[in-house]
Amino acid sequence: MTVLPSRGIAVPATAGRDRAAPTVLRASRVLPAGDAAAALLGGALATAGPIGLSPHLAVLFALAWPLAISTTGDYRLPGPPWARARRVGLVALVVPTPLLLLTAAAERPLLPLGALALSVGTAVLGIGSRACLATAAERGLPVVGLGPVHRVVAVGSSGSVTNLLAQLAQAGAGRFRVLGACVVDTGPCGPVPGPTTTGLQTCVGLARACDADAVLVAPDPSLDAAELRRLQWSLDAAGLETLVWTGISPLPAPGRTSFDLDDLPLLRVGRPRRLAASYTAKRALDRLVALLALLALAPLLALLAVAVRLDSDGPAFYRHTRVGKDDTRFTMWKLRTMTAHTASTRAALARANQASGPLFKIRDDPRITRLGRWLRRTSLDELPQLLNVALGQMSLVGPRPALPAEVLQYDPDVRHRLAVHPGITGLWQVSGRSDLSWEESVRLDLRYVDDWSWALDLQILARTVTAVCRGDGAY
Repeated sequence: MTVLPSRGIAVPATAGRDRAAPTVLRASRVLPAGDAAAALLGGALATAGPIGLSPHLAVLFALAWPLAISTTGDYRLPGPPWARARRVGLVALVVPTPLLLLTAAAERPLLPLGALALSVGTAVLGIGSRACLATAAERGLPVVGLGPVHRVVAVGSSGSVTNLLAQLAQAGAGRFRVLGACVVDTGPCGPVPGPTTTGLQTCVGLARACDADAVLVAPDPSLDAAELRRLQWSLDAAGLETLVWTGISPLPAPGRTSFDLDDLPLLRVGRPRRLAASYTAKRALDRLVALLALLALAPLLALLAVAVRLDSDGPAFYRHTRVGKDDTRFTMWKLRTMTAHTASTRAALARANQASGPLFKIRDDPRITRLGRWLRRTSLDELPQLLNVALGQMSLVGPRPALPAEVLQYDPDVRHRLAVHPGITGLWQVSGRSDLSWEESVRLDLRYVDDWSWALDLQILARTVTAVCRGDGAY
């Protein structure tokens, strides 16, 4: 028996694991097979026709096409036919470029129009098969279904969860199996087909005990926004999907992140991109760029190091322990901008601290050397951090590297900024650096953690050039 907290509900160890086979074929099984067949047919026609695709490349295309579509989430996400057609159409626009590069490398180059015709033709076949499946599902055929069967825990107040369960029963939502409920109050809630716990902090534990794959949130004014945000972070870390019952009918216009599953209007909260493969690619690119930059900037770093030694006594480089991703410690490198043995004088300057929160900043810090002020204004003192990036301890773009003493003062919400690697630059730097308040700095870091994207990184890098040239907040 597994005993869940707060209400003391005892859950059998096998609870939630009696996986009854769904009465429909899952999209994750039907659609990949159909897409592979469409790609095989398209490749065969391209081989025999005027496009001139080689048989080996046709087989490779048939294998790669379903993989490309899987990156859009079409095999695991529900949605109307127009949403699925958009996902397949996106792949049809992207695939021709790598296809042209591959055929050129194999010395069997295709014409651009030929590659486009192959991709579009395969996409048309895939969209047609989806339309046929959707039509069959609408007519009640028991062997076809495009929506996943979600095993969910209902979340909300006792009243909103009760209303949600009633709505599920009225809609006949066969694609949901409610395994339990997590409520924020002690009011009557039921009937719930499973255990019930109190407090959002118990939701992840309940979902794991019931072997759920998603939570279904029923909004209510009594739900605290900050607690919901913490719940979402926990669900992301646990790999659980979040669905929100909107209670709005009809649904918003197409183009919103919404869908209608079993006549139940829902919103799907997408997982942050930092948990996807694209962030792994960012990390690899970070290390490669940092290594190349170190090689290119080695003469400049050597000259700056000599200048630091000539300007004041002490080592050329400053090393200090910082806190990285997931609370790991590492040694961060910078060019020294202060006089040696500054740690012993910090206590005497405590009253002059101009920063808020756990930060320590003085605009006219007497410990900074003449050359150090110039290095800070131009941000050249941070160039050695490229070594930390090359070693995988930091990123080119990310939250500000934190001191261990600062992290000791973090509350649970602020600790969320440690979910990614710290960066040489970030939203904090391009938005004012030391001129920012502690609260504003934290807000920007949390925004970066939750909203990371390639576009955001490129935007920050572009703004960094302007920020460095202006020197705002650099002291």
